[in-house]
Amino acid sequence: MILALVKFFLSLAVGRKRLLLGALAGGISSLVILLPEMPAVLSAAVHLISAAALTAAAFCPVNRTVFLKAAAAFFMISFCFCGVMTAMVRLLSPQNTFVRNNTVYIGISPVALIGMTLVCYVIMRVVFQLTGRAVPKKLKCRVSMVCGGKTIESDASVDTCNTLHEPFSNECVIVCRSEIFKNVFDAEQYMKTGLNEGVPGSIRLIPFSSVGGTGVIPAFKPEKVKILYDRSENDVSAYIALCSDSNMTKDVNMLVPAELIMKGS
Repeated sequence: MILALVKFFLSLAVGRKRLLLGALAGGISSLVILLPEMPAVLSAAVHLISAAALTAAAFCPVNRTVFLKAAAAFFMISFCFCGVMTAMVRLLSPQNTFVRNNTVYIGISPVALIGMTLVCYVIMRVVFQLTGRAVPKKLKCRVSMVCGGKTIESDASVDTCNTLHEPFSNECVIVCRSEIFKNVFDAEQYMKTGLNEGVPGSIRLIPFSSVGGTGVIPAFKPEKVKILYDRSENDVSAYIALCSDSNMTKDVNMLVPAELIMKGS
């Protein structure tokens, strides 16, 4: 349940089998309660390693930033579960509750445990829905944009790991293969210098972080962007960053942030 909420909160595209694998890793790590009492520092280290292992089992391969976000979300949602569980436990007043190696055992019936878990899940799912957190049902869409008075259309992939935002407006950034703009302006020159007379609007420098390091990438805002997704067509506001062919997955021309899809759904 916790891993499913992490997936929902971060809009990660992972299947049910991977969540079950992560849950299995978490179940195995819970056996630490059967070990002899450990020093607090060692116990905390074991829990951190366990959290990293089950996060990796459920969501890898992802880049370092997404992995750290998933691990942090796992802890945050676990603490929320703990708070709701503690409140309900106080009402139920169960017997045989104890803590060993920072692992809590609550002596309640399996039915009560399942019920409490479902209540926690529903509460947090509602909170995430209200805050606009969701996972796109499909990972393909079509994008149409107007740049310099010319229209560009292409199939695109919904990228749940694309969290780029323009710093001042906080608008999303669509990463595009530079080749598709060759008839609009000199994309190669633009990527080398970040400047080109044919680029519409002003240039913004977008900070990014990837497995290869950190830096900034120039981006511009086209006159119009329209996304066709799951039979719905929506006008969106977004910046465009160009990427060389060698850095794009084969047969992928555009990477659309999942956030843009969910805003229009």
